[in-house]
Amino acid sequence: MGASTQPFPAVPAAPLQRTAPAHALGPVPGAPAARNDAAAPPPGSPATPPESPEPPAASPETGASPETGASPEGGAPARPRGRTALRAGAAVLAAALAVGVATWNGYSFYRTGVPDYQIHAVVPGGTGTLMNVAWKVKVEQTDNLPGTRPIKPDQQWLKITVTRTSLNTEGVIRRAKPTIQLEHPDGRMWQAEILNDGLPLEVKDHKVGIGYTYDVIGLVPRALAGQIQVRIIPSTLRQPLREETVEEMFKRAGTEKTEPQDQVLLFRR
Repeated sequence: MGASTQPFPAVPAAPLQRTAPAHALGPVPGAPAARNDAAAPPPGSPATPPESPEPPAASPETGASPETGASPEGGAPARPRGRTALRAGAAVLAAALAVGVATWNGYSFYRTGVPDYQIHAVVPGGTGTLMNVAWKVKVEQTDNLPGTRPIKPDQQWLKITVTRTSLNTEGVIRRAKPTIQLEHPDGRMWQAEILNDGLPLEVKDHKVGIGYTYDVIGLVPRALAGQIQVRIIPSTLRQPLREETVEEMFKRAGTEKTEPQDQVLLFRR
């Protein structure tokens, strides 16, 4: 077969169509209608773009909007500093109140067992009376006591004789040992030890109006020995005049009123 030299006829190209603006094409089938909040301007009037509200100013401290509280970077809303400081102050106040209440409760509980002392001062050489018992004190200074260890040159032994006299039967019942302390007027205190209790062993042998003694010693600074005062805190325990059975003891303990041991005789020198 021979090759043809006749050219193919030219096919005319289709004319290019111009794309119309989107507003001229009308709605596309199946597409959601576009929302147009601004009314179309009347014919012949200039098209004026709607005014957009100004965005709220950002806070100079946090960079967040005062209305939305959001930061410019789109992060979480920033918490106002004033509210944070208020919450922190409230937390500190609550903690302080809690500590104060606990401290007061602890002090009240302590004072329940150790009440405030009621001091009854006694003139030098005088007699003090509490709970139907008369008390008298005699103080002597000595450098040596039999059976005691040697002391330093700046120390001084005090030999104290405490005499108690029951004024009636109630005074006899309150025959338990007292607490005896040595005190300087400035508040410093030293230990005192009862060496001998001169009270009769049997309550029935304890006589009204008869003085019985306690032999007491104490070690104090030599320079202050002449200023030391003696404190006597009588016991509030009540011992029956006769031996009781266990049943009688529990019955009496359930009917007696508990007394605070807060009365103190202070013998001045």
